[in-house]
Amino acid sequence: MKELFRMDRKNYNPEGKVYRRPSSRAIIMKGGKVLLNYIAKYDCYEFPGGGLEAGETPEQALLREVAEETGQVIIPGSVREYGIVIRRQQDSKDPDGIFEQENYYYFAEAADKTVPRKPDTHEIEDGAEPVWIEALPAAVRRNRKAFERAGEPFIEREMRVMDMADEELRRRSWEKAEEAAIRSLGDADYAGMLSFVKSTLGEMQTENGIGAHKTEFGYTRYEHTKRVLGWAKRLYDATPDKAGLRYEDLMIAAIFHDVGRAFAAKSGGDHAKAGVPITRNWLLSNGYDPERTEYIASLVGFHSDKWRMPDPSIDRNLLMLMEADLLDDMGLLGIVMDTLIVRARKTEATFFDCYNHYERYTHPLQHECPVVTKEAKAFWEEKTALTDRFVEQYRRDILPGGENYIGYR
Repeated sequence: MKELFRMDRKNYNPEGKVYRRPSSRAIIMKGGKVLLNYIAKYDCYEFPGGGLEAGETPEQALLREVAEETGQVIIPGSVREYGIVIRRQQDSKDPDGIFEQENYYYFAEAADKTVPRKPDTHEIEDGAEPVWIEALPAAVRRNRKAFERAGEPFIEREMRVMDMADEELRRRSWEKAEEAAIRSLGDADYAGMLSFVKSTLGEMQTENGIGAHKTEFGYTRYEHTKRVLGWAKRLYDATPDKAGLRYEDLMIAAIFHDVGRAFAAKSGGDHAKAGVPITRNWLLSNGYDPERTEYIASLVGFHSDKWRMPDPSIDRNLLMLMEADLLDDMGLLGIVMDTLIVRARKTEATFFDCYNHYERYTHPLQHECPVVTKEAKAFWEEKTALTDRFVEQYRRDILPGGENYIGYR
């Protein structure tokens, strides 16, 4: 099991006898809530669980302890390792001894049935009661205050694990939502296409492939690809007149539109043109009709020719792909991205440095609307309006008299 962190108080005799008391604790989700024990004595929370008895494995102790403390029954097959916390300090009963505890944490799911609780004397004295809470950050804040008051190591341990687990749970939830969104696109193997594109673009996480200003904070073309796919879907759904639109071909072209960057980064060539043979080979090898394959590959090959957008005769699917590509990296996402750029480029970046960057680059670009269709313009204007409000309020917040600031004087 991976180590999450160590808590070593170093307040003991290093030659002292070591007393070990391993424990198991469960991170249980159900209906969007997390199961915790509220400890009235300290006004804090902890994950349910407790010490291992003689002959028990950590997993066996987990099931027993959770049932005794909370009445919840863990589904054995749902138990997944999360990590271990090592705690080491002076033993409370032997001043010359060392108390060392391995705390095993697991993700688990609770069954619908419950059993009678069997709290021990210690838990009754501490006023331990099981509760389901909406989100872990609130528990982290309470534990932080409780630790400041009482200084109990277990409160700090639980606070830190809660914070880490919250991040992990949110990441997993996001991944599930993303997977569901991809499945909802249709029957084509969009997930397989994305996996191929991700592995191909994996070669290009270099300065030449993306640009130094973006690699400095981990920008990837694969994440951009997923966002463009989302914008293509939004534009398609928002368009009432779908004559000439080819939904599945548009989705596939959105997935492959930047795949050529992996090779253009090395040769310095046109990434759109470099993506054509890659797209063609994948589609043909996966049984797509040659004529249809060539059409999708042509969308990939021409998607960078944004100068063609005002042409009334432009293919509607190509135009929609171009507009989806342009809608990414702007709006509030652009603000966040440029903030990261400023921070990456300047070790001591200030709030004014960020504002200065917005005014010089981000904000003006928002008002250079290149999209053509009314659906894309509506999205662009919505994002621009939010950016305008953000920049105005940001200026007021960071500058005395910022509402009167107009640049050069």
